[in-house]
Amino acid sequence: MATNFSATCALHKGYSAQKLRSLFVVLPMLLFALAGCDSKAPVSFNYQCPENNLVQLDLIDLSSSGRSKDILDERLKAIQLDVERVTDCEGTFTVVAWSVSSSASFTVFQGALSTTGATEIGRDRKIPKAVAQTMVEVRAGLTEAFAKVDPVGSDLFGALSLAEDQNKILGQNENLEINIFTDAITNVPPGSVNEPGLSEDQVIKLAERATQIDLRDVQIKLIGIGKTGVEVPQPPQEYILLLRSYAEAMCKNTRAKCVTLTAVIE
Repeated sequence: MATNFSATCALHKGYSAQKLRSLFVVLPMLLFALAGCDSKAPVSFNYQCPENNLVQLDLIDLSSSGRSKDILDERLKAIQLDVERVTDCEGTFTVVAWSVSSSASFTVFQGALSTTGATEIGRDRKIPKAVAQTMVEVRAGLTEAFAKVDPVGSDLFGALSLAEDQNKILGQNENLEINIFTDAITNVPPGSVNEPGLSEDQVIKLAERATQIDLRDVQIKLIGIGKTGVEVPQPPQEYILLLRSYAEAMCKNTRAKCVTLTAVIE
């Protein structure tokens, strides 16, 4: 059954480029305000770590709908949990912001995360401070990304392309896990789902272009599908279901192991 959702999408995807760019000049200051919002870390850490070295890639959609304060708050909290796990597992962590394509991207943070100590308890005690320092760097990089990444336009294909780039350089003893933070509202051709009257069959057909990307057996979570900020009316449920079908098809067509979530944190 076809669903007309273009009017809803236009509310947060239809701003002019000039208006969006001027609006987002003040948003980097918001990120600095968030610097003191770290949640208290547990006394001990017992994250499940892969047998091989953990390589965590977080891809964050910085198109117009991804810059809402409440959306950023949620994504930063989720990213902090990833930082905690990677630090506990002594792995590598990368955050990349993107919007309209893989070329419209910016590396927010990249580095090896770990703590030192003679015992696991000793290392765990140092994790909160290490996480706090990493999050300072993540926020600084995200602030810079606001100026570097064009807010006008979003394409899930771009995120999957960035994921493939990371997978291609993966070492033999490394295990790649990917979180993609996005509402999945692709609004640029050739795979735009921001069109009136699209059916589920049609959005699944649009997702076939992802078959050219190879992410075989990579663990991917698509987080926040269909979720917009409080400044914009939430899309209707029928449209969110279409977005979920589209995002799931895009991911599965890469042969990855996919999980799709409409909430940011499980």
